Amino acid sequence: MFFAPYIVRCSDSSSVQVKIDTALAADISATHNAPLWQTNWDSPLLSDPSVQKYAMKTEDGELVALAAYQISGRKAYVYILYAESAPASNPVLTKKAERKYCGIGAALIAFGIKFSIDNGCRGDVVFDAKTDELAKHYAEDFGAKRIPQRSERRTETFYACRRGCLVAVLKVLSRGGAGTWIKRTMHNM
Repeated sequence: MFFAPYIVRCSDSSSVQVKIDTALAADISATHNAPLWQTNWDSPLLSDPSVQKYAMKTEDGELVALAAYQISGRKAYVYILYAESAPASNPVLTKKAERKYCGIGAALIAFGIKFSIDNGCRGDVVFDAKTDELAKHYAEDFGAKRIPQRSERRTETFYACRRGCLVAVLKVLSRGGAGTWIKRTMHNM
């Protein structure tokens, strides 16, 4: 049973294998160099000891994305605190037609589900949609459910349960191990 995520090279629609490992200090430092990333990955919020930061890299070591995950206090779910693509693939910073890679968000959500399973949270994840377009994407493409909010917030919060969001996992696992990983994971839930 293994997790083998990939993303898609936008120029030719080819699959690119990636690894997601604990972010190194050098990965965080790279976000301060040109081209600048949107997020201060050294901020107090993301530097909290309860936040675990991960880096997504291609097999040749190219930093593609960073994500921050946090296990809820009662180990009920994993909160995907923040996720960001490198500037060359970030849809906010780079025009869609010029992006280097796509499918990064799906891979990071799938990793969040795996991280949740590995940490006893049954594959449940919670995350925020920063835009209406992302909210629609999460609901329609991933089967994520909106969580009603008590207060006025600029973002919508979503819940992706282990069964309802496996679409994301299916999209990012390589064909070789996907069926086995999903069958074993679903059986153990």
